[in-house]
Amino acid sequence: MGGLKKAAETRSSRGLSLERTRHAMISLRWVSSVLLGPFLREQSLDLIRPRQIEWAPALSPRTAKLKRYTLFYGEAGTGSPLLLIHGYGAGLWVWEKQIEVLSQHHRVLALDLVGHGFSDRPRIPYTPEAYVDCVRDFMDRLGLEKAVLIGNSMGGGIAWAMAVLFPERVDKLILIDSVPPDVLGAVRNESFRTLIAMNRVPFLAQWIIASRSRRSLRQVLRECLSDRTLIREAILRRQYDLLRIKGTTWVLYSTLAHAEEGLKFRDRLREIVCPTLLIWGEEDQVLPCSVGEALHEMIPGSVLRVIPKSGHIPMWESPEKVNPLLLSFLARDFLDKAFADEGK
Repeated sequence: MGGLKKAAETRSSRGLSLERTRHAMISLRWVSSVLLGPFLREQSLDLIRPRQIEWAPALSPRTAKLKRYTLFYGEAGTGSPLLLIHGYGAGLWVWEKQIEVLSQHHRVLALDLVGHGFSDRPRIPYTPEAYVDCVRDFMDRLGLEKAVLIGNSMGGGIAWAMAVLFPERVDKLILIDSVPPDVLGAVRNESFRTLIAMNRVPFLAQWIIASRSRRSLRQVLRECLSDRTLIREAILRRQYDLLRIKGTTWVLYSTLAHAEEGLKFRDRLREIVCPTLLIWGEEDQVLPCSVGEALHEMIPGSVLRVIPKSGHIPMWESPEKVNPLLLSFLARDFLDKAFADEGK
């Protein structure tokens, strides 16, 4: 028996060692691809806003001039307002597969957050409050007293923070693979874990972000999607061009540097009173399902739905599964049906 136990422990130790080696190799590969950035990356781009959104012709491109900067957004449909909020480093394009469906019955407003997409990139501290102020001021500018907020990843964090700080402005809340208050402790994919570790060395994280390349972006997208065949050249180019716009390095670095400030909201999630739906990709490598389960426990009356064979941006990867959930939640009878299903 002792020999068997020792053999099992040896196999376990070897397995752990192999797993650590695999993670180290992934981290090394990602860092290497970033370090090659100065040799591979193209010249930075000026901010030029499109006159037409090619991937979503139904979206009318618009701008909203706020006190300190101008935001870019797309609008489609009429009815009760839905505000779509993207995640860290992304843009409103991640909602391309929801626009047509949602705009049939709602006024859809897909926003490029300050510092992202085709919005201005002022050199300000990109704190959680700065992003919340961005959304609130945008709603004020458009005269929206209340809206349904739908957020993915960092956009989800901004959405639930709005529901905590300005509950009177949030009609319903839909959080898709949302960051939690402890985002730095919760994130699990190798690219972000490596970047967080590098942030402990002065200026190193900022230099790595500045050195991003198409190769390092492809690795990040591979960690965000379950179906990696979706990473086509057109999608890679679309996101990479946004990251090349001047001023983006500061935005991403400053956002990362202030991310731990989200911890101040940890005990306030229980204050959320609006109907809340959480949607999670079952194979999310960035924020695993356990993060969604924890948020579900913290937000009173919330409902959690898991999307099989999908990653960190399931609304883009699996719209055929996510869109019916969105439409159902926006209907009045969703919560009654959800609670009935959970009681079976």
